[in-house]
Amino acid sequence: MNDLQMALVGLGVLIILVVILFNWWQERSMRKEAANRFTESESDPLMGDFQMDPEAILKSEPEQVIAVIAPIAKSSRQAPIPILVNDAPVEHFDHENAVTEAASAVAEFERDMAATIEEVEEPEAFPSNADTSWQAESEPQSEAAPSAELMEEAGLADSASIPTLVNETAMPLEVPGYAMHDEQIALPAMINQQIDLVALLYLQQPVLGTPLREFLLSLADLDKPIYVYGLGLDSVWCPLTREHEASKFIRAACSMQLADRSGQVSRDTLSRYLDAVGSLGHKLNAQIEWQGISDPIGYASELDQFCIEVDKMVGFHLTQGVSGPFTGTKFRGLAEASGLVLGEDGAFHYQSETGQRLFSVLNHDNNPFSSEMLRTSVIRGITFQLDIPRVKNCAEVFNHMVLIAKQMEGSLSGQLVDDKQRALGEIQIEKIRQQLKVIHATMVARGIIPGSPIALRLFA
Repeated sequence: MNDLQMALVGLGVLIILVVILFNWWQERSMRKEAANRFTESESDPLMGDFQMDPEAILKSEPEQVIAVIAPIAKSSRQAPIPILVNDAPVEHFDHENAVTEAASAVAEFERDMAATIEEVEEPEAFPSNADTSWQAESEPQSEAAPSAELMEEAGLADSASIPTLVNETAMPLEVPGYAMHDEQIALPAMINQQIDLVALLYLQQPVLGTPLREFLLSLADLDKPIYVYGLGLDSVWCPLTREHEASKFIRAACSMQLADRSGQVSRDTLSRYLDAVGSLGHKLNAQIEWQGISDPIGYASELDQFCIEVDKMVGFHLTQGVSGPFTGTKFRGLAEASGLVLGEDGAFHYQSETGQRLFSVLNHDNNPFSSEMLRTSVIRGITFQLDIPRVKNCAEVFNHMVLIAKQMEGSLSGQLVDDKQRALGEIQIEKIRQQLKVIHATMVARGIIPGSPIALRLFA
């Protein structure tokens, strides 16, 4: 190696050392500058002046959590809102991972809360059963609901928008003879506190079902469903029908549904129901225990808003193709081969093994189907409809409905289109599936399972 080569090698090494030193000096300068700019603040800019009170435990009932999520609004509904397919890209959501992460987060939160309770210097400020305060919803909870001031301070919601649950220290409604009893009585299966305003009547002595039946008939003209049940001497709840007028009862349960597809209950209807229950309690010398929430109108409005959010219907059409209209006899053969049954309402229905309607096929021209019409007429198009809140496993039912529609599309030489007469392809069908998952998850979070008896009542 000559002198020139050695000089070049030395120069290269020197350049590398200079670059390394320069990078080290630049990194050191950046760290100092960042430390000067981002000094630690004494207060959290996100939390502001909020201070954690270890003696206050926030425990929310399911209905209160929903009140935070769903805004309260007044509205009126006459029919399910159809799902419209938009042109936005399909977002694939991994629900299994989301559920796993949520469960892990809840478990971690419970451990942290338990540790916080153990570190408090005055344990008597907490309930004696602090270790079991985070039990499942099905177990009885003795603690009172969180105050509106605490919820507002935590920034969860406006205190005026949170329906307060009835507890033993507050009378929810101005009714005569209000009382609370230590004895816990299970409500009839048909009554549900999530959608009903319920009154339990504790009778001083057994009474016949006649006055209870008269009470029910006196409210028959109300625009919201009314239910009356009597607890017999055998401790079995019976609906107050004509057959039970001569039976004796020791308890009575009255309920009024607070919302349905026509909207929420009105103040006049609610006032009439409350007055009637109060009069019945006075007539029977019974004590009345109101169960549910203390603000029926506010809760009814919030429940109605939830119904508007999830009351959707999937609908698409099979129209005639280049071959023209298809004959009614051929369509009927395909429909019956697919398990569809012609109903008295002039539409074909696909039903479950228990007889529950899953989806329907109607004449696109609004002319009801009949045996005579199908023998002598041609059809220009049919409509497939699925009422989401009234169907269990709506995603599976939707897939089966699409399968039948595609089979008919091939056999009848038709074309599947949406409400705007645009071709319905796999991309649009997948978008509908995603919307079905969102609606299903929203209803489950509320505790109203699609297709369950309570859902069938709420979306009748």
